Amino acid sequence: MKVLVIGRGVVGTIYGWALSKAGIDVTHVVRKEGLPDTDTLDLLDLRPECSKSKRVSYAPKAVAQINPSDGFELVIVATKHYQAAQAIRQYLPGASGAMFLLFTANWDGPGEIDRLLPRSSMLWGYAGASGGLDDQGVLIATVNPTVRFGMLEGSDPEKFKAVTELFQRAGFNLDIKCNIIEWLWVHHAINAGGIAICLWAGGIAEATRSFRTLRLGTLATREALDVAAARGVDLGRYPDARSILNTPVWLAGLAVRCAIRFTEKGRRLLRASHFAHSPEEMKRYYFDVLNTGVSLGVAMPHLSSLREKVERYPAQKCTKTAGTARQS
Repeated sequence: MKVLVIGRGVVGTIYGWALSKAGIDVTHVVRKEGLPDTDTLDLLDLRPECSKSKRVSYAPKAVAQINPSDGFELVIVATKHYQAAQAIRQYLPGASGAMFLLFTANWDGPGEIDRLLPRSSMLWGYAGASGGLDDQGVLIATVNPTVRFGMLEGSDPEKFKAVTELFQRAGFNLDIKCNIIEWLWVHHAINAGGIAICLWAGGIAEATRSFRTLRLGTLATREALDVAAARGVDLGRYPDARSILNTPVWLAGLAVRCAIRFTEKGRRLLRASHFAHSPEEMKRYYFDVLNTGVSLGVAMPHLSSLREKVERYPAQKCTKTAGTARQS
């Protein structure tokens, strides 16, 4: 199968590398100004039977535009969630016969994508990868062993099988969701609370120093899940949501602190993450959920209290960093 990956961000680069290592023909389509400064990947690879920590070089085939004659069979949309529709509009003429895998978050449902593609030509999933560029331009990335997939009504089962088998060939486990869009909403809400408290505190490290801050983050995340519930989601069907809602607040905060500060995966997020290179994307998660909650009349005192600092996160962080430098 000939695969096109839209973009060279964290997700696109990680899965492009993993698929190409499995012998799959992968090409990235990128704007020249979007190319990374380095092709060096510092990986924590959690897939079964893989060397866990390694530094690799990945210099993929990259093009600035595509044509129907290129013959791409699968297009992986690994963009920011609010840029996915525009990416499809841009590249669909050059890959009109391909299957499109939406490897993005989702908060607004599939309606906009439905207007661009038939259900038989789209699949939805969610990449289990995280990371960011460090100060030397090296991509610090974690490759999680599991990838989520799901079909919508009208999806083509044979194409779904072919795509999921492609990822299995690359060493990934599959987590098939019965309602992938609803699961994405739940995940988006959980991300909104966690991201918001990190932006409010000035970063991941700052957010995990104080149990008071972690408590606020847990309460904000619960309110974000209330927004998903107000949209009709049965949160009891989702273990991640049940854990956040049913675990005592102090214990939930302790679990987050331990996951970030005392695991290799968490410590890598402290080294490099989306917060440094894509703060506007991080803020979008928060405002997606907050604005929907306001429109639905959901009580969100803790989530709403984070708004002012979230809005000015980059300036706040720069000021804090400058102040620390002066003190030292």
